[in-house]
Amino acid sequence: MRQAALGFAGLLVVAGIVFMREAARLPTGWTASGPGPGFFPFWLATGFTLAGLAVLVRTWSSNHGQGEPFLPGGAWKRILVVFLPMVGVVAFLHYLGIYLGGLLYLLGYTRLVGRHPWPLVLAVSVGVPLALFLVFERWFLMPMPKGLVLESLLYGR
Repeated sequence: MRQAALGFAGLLVVAGIVFMREAARLPTGWTASGPGPGFFPFWLATGFTLAGLAVLVRTWSSNHGQGEPFLPGGAWKRILVVFLPMVGVVAFLHYLGIYLGGLLYLLGYTRLVGRHPWPLVLAVSVGVPLALFLVFERWFLMPMPKGLVLESLLYGR
């Protein structure tokens, strides 16, 4: 387990440095229209580089997890329950789009895995994609993939 944590933290640090370097190729300061296009990617990469360094230092200086397996028995099943539906949503992204795909994923996950009551399931499953739609499509004016299903419902195509 310790080696896995060290390896992952090292990958985070390396990836963070690469992302910071790439983001720094764009303006990262304040421009006439607000933050430059590299501002958020740069600081996000800085944040997870620092988090990776913190995990690296903490894991290196501790003997916790020494000799333990990376995943306890039966953990693969729980991982696949989360991962395989996500792969399905990505595979059908062209048809479902971000919003409908997210709604279906959250619906299945919160109900089948989380075993939450229907009112909460529906509130989360509809509320999160709706909030993402408002933020990306209306606030940032950044169109996201809507998929063939949603486009045909919205635009009659």
